Amino acid sequence: MSRRVLTVFLGAIAWLVAPPSRAATTCEGPDACCGTAATEKVALPQSVALGVAVQSIHNLDEKVGGWDVDYYLYEKWLPVPGFTPQTEIVNETNRQDSLHFDLVELKGGYCQRSRHLRSTLRVEYDLRRFPFDRQNLLMVLSDAQFDSSQLNYADRPTVADIDSFVRSQLSGWQVGQAVSFRRESRKFTGEEGSPSYDYATFSVPVERQMEFHVTKYFLPLFIIVVVGFCTFWIDPDDLNTQVSIGVTCLLAAIALQFSESSRLPEVAYLTFADRVYVACYLAIALTLVECVYTNSLVRKKHRPAASLVQHRSRVIFPCVLLVAVGVGAVLAFRS
Repeated sequence: MSRRVLTVFLGAIAWLVAPPSRAATTCEGPDACCGTAATEKVALPQSVALGVAVQSIHNLDEKVGGWDVDYYLYEKWLPVPGFTPQTEIVNETNRQDSLHFDLVELKGGYCQRSRHLRSTLRVEYDLRRFPFDRQNLLMVLSDAQFDSSQLNYADRPTVADIDSFVRSQLSGWQVGQAVSFRRESRKFTGEEGSPSYDYATFSVPVERQMEFHVTKYFLPLFIIVVVGFCTFWIDPDDLNTQVSIGVTCLLAAIALQFSESSRLPEVAYLTFADRVYVACYLAIALTLVECVYTNSLVRKKHRPAASLVQHRSRVIFPCVLLVAVGVGAVLAFRS
């Protein structure tokens, strides 16, 4: 009997002197644990899980380098008094506040924050393969208050999804099936000796619908080149007709490129479309050179030689053009 009493007595003492549980020390109600006010520093690194649900995508603008997105942003963390993550969208250039709401609540022992936002986000488009290019529309998130020693993002998001309606609403682009996620820590480059910050990046893959560009630009361009090659079947004596056709085709190709490139930014590299246009320009220009050369041979009484040059040009010029386009494709898709 005395042993049982002693056991109960020791157990009571242990319960009285034991430190309170994490839930008791970190949560005294939703207002205290999940408030919007933030402390300047936390004792231990806090883990925050992020999530994004994309509702709509609009205005993919390669010239400006941006895209508009309507989305829900979710944050989830363990309750700690005074701690609220200060998540910001790093590549956000503009926000429409009419859809904005901010809800913080305590669910299942976690603080959960939900925001409905519509933003214009900055992204660098890689146009080397244009118009057969694929892009990743990025949403980069970081914390404006806490560095990596105080806040780390979870390796997996709570949500990374796209509404099925988005895949049919974006004209000119095919939206991928999944949103990818990655996190990394990197130093803030604004000042020397600055700490590292955690960054989370959500990426929406999109692929350009190439049918529009093939039918509206490439097909007319190759028809223009074929018309230019028709000068090889015109008598070398008729230089005026040959030059008229060649110059007209060259000007038409230049006008076609201007209409297509007006929607693209000024980049420091050649796109695949640029390489195709350059090859076609050279082909038409060399056609004019061939016309002048064969006309010169005829005037010098070398008609058989002029005819031989014309016959060989009918095969050589198209073959060289196809090779040049193929080389341009290899260079564009390899970079």
